[in-house]
Amino acid sequence: MRLMNREEFQKNSTLIVIKVGSSLLVEEGTLQLDKIRELAHNIACLKEKGKKVILVSSGAVACGMSVMGLTKKQGGIPFKQAMAAIGQSVLMQAYREAFSPLGIQVAQILLAPEDTNNRVKYLNARNTFEALIHLGVLPVVNENDSVAVEEIKFGDNDRLSALVASLVGADLLVILSDIEGLFTADPRLLPQASLVEEVEKVDRRIEEMAGGRGNPFSTGGMKSKIIAARMATLSGIGVIVASGKNFSILQEIGEGKRRGTFFWPEEKRLPGRKRWIAFAMIPRGSVVIDEGAKEALLAQKSLLPAGVKGVEGNFDLGDCVEILGPSGELVGRGITNYSSEELQKILGLHTEEVREVLGGKDFDEEVVHADNLVLLGGE
Repeated sequence: MRLMNREEFQKNSTLIVIKVGSSLLVEEGTLQLDKIRELAHNIACLKEKGKKVILVSSGAVACGMSVMGLTKKQGGIPFKQAMAAIGQSVLMQAYREAFSPLGIQVAQILLAPEDTNNRVKYLNARNTFEALIHLGVLPVVNENDSVAVEEIKFGDNDRLSALVASLVGADLLVILSDIEGLFTADPRLLPQASLVEEVEKVDRRIEEMAGGRGNPFSTGGMKSKIIAARMATLSGIGVIVASGKNFSILQEIGEGKRRGTFFWPEEKRLPGRKRWIAFAMIPRGSVVIDEGAKEALLAQKSLLPAGVKGVEGNFDLGDCVEILGPSGELVGRGITNYSSEELQKILGLHTEEVREVLGGKDFDEEVVHADNLVLLGGE
């Protein structure tokens, strides 16, 4: 039984991560400085009421394209990296000029998956956020697109905002874009679709409500917002997905008003280390398991070689791997005790058979120990 309702939860949320999509800041390829100032004013109002805020902001690539007089994306990753390198300083200067008259200092934090894959770097990032918040500084976060590669990147700032919220232990994640929230169907195709005001749990039914991508200058869409909501709610964080066409919605949310779709946090939140495994580590490969092993994992047991049917990708001992069920569904993520090469030799074998194959040397009985395993699906 919950101790508070949605309105009370919003009012009592002290540490808030706000994600703003590029569609709210960029119009026809140009950064809208009046929107930046409007956003700054409303964040300042939240801070005046005692809220601690972290801003995750898109828009660097669009800013770079605007500076260069370009309206269409060209080429591939190198073009995007170049535009991000040009535009990030433009975006930060706009934020600095908007927040400075309000007495708020801003700090730029650029993150790439490699920055959080390593546990020490992950904790260092958290310490940096905590120090900035303690100083009253507003951290402005973006993906480090100028060095990211397609194979290893967060992919969109929805997911990045959920990772940041999990990293700092936020109370509430607010994802603002040109989308009003989660609807029962795509309202562009089905006008009678209705807004889902509250979501108790992000399950397969909720995931199926998500549509495709929206604005051409953005990389997200409702699907990426549902993924972000799942990450955050598993970390014990409430999530609101709402329209940010008027940034005064931030004050309304802080006052407890019902805006957009609210996703309730899981009552049993993942501990810090398991949040790192689930959301911050980079999966280097996959392990396919049989139905018996899947049932064992769902019963909080470890993964043994006997339950492994196949290995995908190349990984080493200590890497993060995705664990896939018999039909290819995601069951979880974990830290492997074997390299892909070793695992290929022992998959499907029982302990004594493993001992014989490995020549009697010291070995781990578990492929992934339950302490290093996070369940993420497969229900």
